[in-house]
Amino acid sequence: MALPRVPNRNALLLVVAALVGGARDTGAGQRLTWQADVQIRTLEITRARSGISVRVVVYTEHDDEARDARLLILLPVGAGIQKLLAGCTASSAPSMMPSLRATVTCELGSIADRGFHEVLVAITAPSSTATSRLAVFAYSATPDPQPGNNYAERILP
Repeated sequence: MALPRVPNRNALLLVVAALVGGARDTGAGQRLTWQADVQIRTLEITRARSGISVRVVVYTEHDDEARDARLLILLPVGAGIQKLLAGCTASSAPSMMPSLRATVTCELGSIADRGFHEVLVAITAPSSTATSRLAVFAYSATPDPQPGNNYAERILP
């Protein structure tokens, strides 16, 4: 991609900001920071005959798109993966325990302002009778003004 010709340093800064994120001009001479509030809107965990179904909805708002958004799913110890959507990958497991996967990472791409992305994952229940928790964390390359709503966790049924 060729960069446009710019007449001065300030114009160059605006072009760079437009290409990589940062600040933007509102048209009234006021500069705003690009940001997107990525948040976990829904985390549903349902027990099924063959295992556990996990549904996560990642939502964003704050006038700008969330670029390169990702979802990290932290599985409980002993849980196995039955089904992943395209764009999701499981962490590699040690060779001595091939069924153990600790995390799933889902590449969500860009999520428009007030847009959402739904992720469905099927896992096996941990063999332990102890209480197990599943956690999710969403983030993006766009600055987030409220990172406290990027995380959620639930006890497995």
